[in-house]
Amino acid sequence: MPNEELHRATKRVIDTLEQLTAAPAQGMTLTELASALKAPKSSLFPIVHTLCELHMLSLNPDTGRYCIGYKAYEIGNVYLRRGGLTTDIQTQMHTIVEACGETCYFAQLVEGDVFYLYKVDSTEPVRSVVSPGQRLPAYATGIGKALLSGKSKDELRRLYPDGLKALTPNTITDIDRLSYQLDEIQRNGLAFECEESTQYIRCVAVPIRRDGGVIAAMSIAMPVFRYDPEKEALTIRLLREAQLRLEKLLKNADFNGIM
Repeated sequence: MPNEELHRATKRVIDTLEQLTAAPAQGMTLTELASALKAPKSSLFPIVHTLCELHMLSLNPDTGRYCIGYKAYEIGNVYLRRGGLTTDIQTQMHTIVEACGETCYFAQLVEGDVFYLYKVDSTEPVRSVVSPGQRLPAYATGIGKALLSGKSKDELRRLYPDGLKALTPNTITDIDRLSYQLDEIQRNGLAFECEESTQYIRCVAVPIRRDGGVIAAMSIAMPVFRYDPEKEALTIRLLREAQLRLEKLLKNADFNGIM
């Protein structure tokens, strides 16, 4: 549906929730929120007040900052728990973590970003800290590159009309270089990333395909000091085994996710 056909008031509510979802942990003041949404405070106040009353948002009275509330978290968890596939996917992830001791992620692509759906943590004290529900630019992550594999340069330019912005000194910021990497991933089925989204973290990922298209991806992330040829070989083997199992499960399953 084109944006002009959307119900304006409803869209403003969703925009408010999305803006606060992407905000820093301390939240945003009404003034900051109005500036980010390019909306008058007078029209935003009744929205945030109602959302707070319904516990979709919470207000810190000491700082005047709004954050996502527990009701929004509950709704998100319903989405994550849907269907028996969740159990199947997370079983594969737990198997991976038990075998390699590193953090495993499962994600989908949303508007050029990785949307992290599931995570099974490493038991090591030093590990990746990205959480389910978080979004990162797909071009800057291994799992994101797996999700982008098969995209043409024109598709990449449409996804990133403002170009590729660096998250770390290692982030790829050139569309041609990214496209070359995606072609390699399309050919060999493996995506690699080293400190491109988070310093001192690297990962390996595989796309999960159905009917020839990428519908999800899985990755293993670890600190650079625990990455060596032996760990890389184990990681690749575990991901390829999980990829085969999940693609068989998803072949006839009702898994459209958020796409």
